[in-house]
Amino acid sequence: MRFLLWLLFAAGVLVNAFVNTLSGWTGAAHVAASVVSGVLVLGSAVGLWLTRAPAGDRARGAV
Repeated sequence: MRFLLWLLFAAGVLVNAFVNTLSGWTGAAHVAASVVSGVLVLGSAVGLWLTRAPAGDRARGAV
């Protein structure tokens, strides 16, 4: 599960970088692509945060 979230996070960052630098899109297409990639990044980041190990496990060195 966490692997999939990391994969989605990386894909969202790459798509966002592509949309903002190389795509050449303007107007509604640029806005829509930015919103979709932003939702992808934020959603996967929240998922990763929610699936993190409890604080007690991190203190004992568990992964």
